[in-house]
Amino acid sequence: MSGKDYFNQALSDFMFEAASGGAIRHLSDLGYSVDQIMGKLAFPTPRDRVEKAVYRHLSESGILRESLPAEPEQMRSTTLSAAHIDRISARFLSLIDENGEENAYLECHFGAFERREPARWEELLACLNSREREYISGIRWQRDIMYHRLNGRMREIAEKLVIYGGYEIRCWFLQSREILVVHKP
Repeated sequence: MSGKDYFNQALSDFMFEAASGGAIRHLSDLGYSVDQIMGKLAFPTPRDRVEKAVYRHLSESGILRESLPAEPEQMRSTTLSAAHIDRISARFLSLIDENGEENAYLECHFGAFERREPARWEELLACLNSREREYISGIRWQRDIMYHRLNGRMREIAEKLVIYGGYEIRCWFLQSREILVVHKP
């Protein structure tokens, strides 16, 4: 990169940060989707730039991870049927309480579906409401498998994927070293 290009890029980054960067991070922390964030910004910002900023913020804050610090062999696995979702919800809440939300993650295969299985990606999105679809589709799933913190929104999405989408889900609880596998009966 030449000196002029470097300067122009640095100036562009500075202007973006001053105009939108802080607002994007704040709105992301509040759980806004990329579409919602774009609607709230005072300064017009290209969607691509907003998506990149959201991805970076989610990654830097530990909400979205490309890998976990534990291998499956180091964890015990429990498999549950989603026949009684109230039991699954109670188990999620119990494990999140035991581990802390910062140590609870949903294994997401969204990148693989989006890139390699477009029909399955559309099925997945179809079982979610518009707010959940906007959130999931606004994240740049850089890898085939990623991990999203099992916060309230992702717990809700995980439950819908099992019940209405028929997907098997895996939730990782790092402190208790447990993988909870939930599938539709």
